[in-house]
Amino acid sequence: MKVSLQSPSIESMPRLLELSKQMHDHEALSFDVEHVTSSFSYLIGNPAHGDVFLIALDQDGEQEIIGYVVLCYSFSIELGGQIAVIDQIFLSKDWRRQGVGSHVLPSIEAQANSRNCHAVILEVNIGNSGAREFYEQFDYMPRRQHCIMAKRLPR
Repeated sequence: MKVSLQSPSIESMPRLLELSKQMHDHEALSFDVEHVTSSFSYLIGNPAHGDVFLIALDQDGEQEIIGYVVLCYSFSIELGGQIAVIDQIFLSKDWRRQGVGSHVLPSIEAQANSRNCHAVILEVNIGNSGAREFYEQFDYMPRRQHCIMAKRLPR
């Protein structure tokens, strides 16, 4: 099994959107295909703001796109400068707990390091103990007493 991160192409956009829909359904989030397509297109066209990667699995000469990662770039005084934010990371249901994430996370960190990021941050559902334990294996630490809050602005 060989796992790699690939930049999406026009041909792979339908698969990326399919995976995004699966992620939204899994997280019980509303899915607006125009909004998601526009967001992916913006990041793909403006790499200073972030990167979109497909998670590709090569097995027995066959390649399958089994997930994706959205890595956005920001700045943190507390963390010492530019940071990477794993905005979304998703694997198809059949590939969870198969060791894929253990290949993907170091690649994401290497990408962040190549962009001179000082840290990588991510959000995990407090009730998702499996995901929390996975990230803790890679030295991600929960920030006690922190609550992420969001507000969508009108457009």
